[in-house]
Amino acid sequence: MGVNYNLSTENMLKRVICVFIFIFSASIFGQNFLKHTVASGETILQIAQKYSVTPSDIYKLNPDCQKGIVPNSVLLIPSISLAASKPKMHQVTSKETIYSIAKLYGVSISDLEKINSEAISSGLKIGQSILIPSNNIIENKPLPSSNSVFHEVQPKETKYGIATKYGISVEQLEKLNPEIIENLPIGFKLLISGKKNKTENTEETTITSNGSIPNVSYAKKEIANLSTSISKQKKKELALLFPFNISKIESDTINSIASKLKTDKFLNMTLDFYSGALIAIDSAKTLGLNINVKIFDSQETKTASNVSNLVIQNNLENSDAIIGPFYQANVEKLAELVSINNVPVISPLSKEIGKSYSNLFQSMPSNEVLKNAVFDYMRSKNGNIVAIIDVKKTGIKNYISEHQKGVRFVMFNDKNTIVLDSLRKVFNRNKLNYVILDSQKTGVILNTTKILMDMLVDYQIQLVILEPNPTLDFDEIDLNRLVKLKLLYPSITRDNESNEATIFETTYKNKNKIFPSQYATRGFDITFDTILRLSQEKTFEEITNAVATEQIENKFDYVKTANGQINKGVYILYYDTDLTIKVAN
Repeated sequence: MGVNYNLSTENMLKRVICVFIFIFSASIFGQNFLKHTVASGETILQIAQKYSVTPSDIYKLNPDCQKGIVPNSVLLIPSISLAASKPKMHQVTSKETIYSIAKLYGVSISDLEKINSEAISSGLKIGQSILIPSNNIIENKPLPSSNSVFHEVQPKETKYGIATKYGISVEQLEKLNPEIIENLPIGFKLLISGKKNKTENTEETTITSNGSIPNVSYAKKEIANLSTSISKQKKKELALLFPFNISKIESDTINSIASKLKTDKFLNMTLDFYSGALIAIDSAKTLGLNINVKIFDSQETKTASNVSNLVIQNNLENSDAIIGPFYQANVEKLAELVSINNVPVISPLSKEIGKSYSNLFQSMPSNEVLKNAVFDYMRSKNGNIVAIIDVKKTGIKNYISEHQKGVRFVMFNDKNTIVLDSLRKVFNRNKLNYVILDSQKTGVILNTTKILMDMLVDYQIQLVILEPNPTLDFDEIDLNRLVKLKLLYPSITRDNESNEATIFETTYKNKNKIFPSQYATRGFDITFDTILRLSQEKTFEEITNAVATEQIENKFDYVKTANGQINKGVYILYYDTDLTIKVAN
């Protein structure tokens, strides 16, 4: 019994992965050292101060010198960029947590907490300065992950416009690129840590939603730990179809593999997802699960793939489950081809809703599911739901009017502001008043939140947003307001500081020399979750319909609908009074 996995087009895939690992390993562990000849009377401390490094940096490269140094001996000195120099300072901004700061700088949560034990004992506070252990920091910037996004500054562009485009704040943009604090040079290549706006039509962003999911009523499932109910049975077959597009790389006579890895965002996303899946396979092997995993190149674009040939040549219709491909049209094609044996096909990244197949599992909750989850939560708390929607936000207003009956709308006056009396008319003193606010205008948000703050004396109020609003990140919007109003919102992922999450991050970093990106974590979560579901006494579909599960960042709660199996695993998060983001019960 145990986990086996095979790779089709194995040799080429190994070449791609080896180059991928080499590039990022070399960028971190390149030979960037100086040599120092010890002078008579010199001490390690003096040498460390001379090169702006710490004694421990020197000891790491020269372990023998811990017993003492002698004149004329030669020591290796790390460059400043690689050395653990004085700890850096970080000023806490809106919505930041220990987890997010650790990820930003590429350090571990335990190291961050250890060096700031007293300062953060009562929780993070906005404006507070904390120390960042610098042993993992390169040039005071977080390590770019393999799916990092870069942006070249164009004429007439502003920091605000660029930050908004990528869903981050101006302050975050400046932290990643301190060179632009004073000015924004045309042609400067910016490092972006946020996600690209999901409305952009780019190959990297495969997740767009044109369809609509009805608000399906279903019995709430308990979260199950499937690793404790593993069944010993015959070996199961799992196939992974990822778009490495190896033949395209081989036939590219202009760009080298190394060049493509630096510029091809879709390939980097694929490799990140794949690297997370490999950690999941290793974890399954550790648990002794009886799974055979086969990995194939789906050779896909938005309009074409190698799916049909893969099914025929490898008898994929006899698989117990298949993860992939990435593009929705290709996933649907695969689901159709293997539907004869009702093989579960898990769509890993797409939110699109197209053709319906009973064996197709949409693992990404759609935007409609996210919004519905917020209303389900508010109604479960017997709340009084009020909506303040900007006149330009017709889509959200129509959605609420058509799908969420009983919500009371508050209209703006001629000055485009909310009047206190209009809120009092729709508020309920005996219930928690959930106020949905949707506006991109700073003035509207400031006016509305100020009124809500004043009303907290007489009413229970919680502020709600249904989708990300970058305006809330601006300095004008005081974080204390959002905290006091306990801002509530839906999310596909959560911050996880559990032992399991720490083990995953540590394992991934040890293996790949970088922290896992969101795609790497999702690759792990989907693959490990699927393997565990296949390892139960019940069938995949039976166990999927019976229980919900949680992995590192993602929740999986599949429900049968007219559109097939959709994942309603959504987290409802809120700002707590200690400035942390918590999951609402």
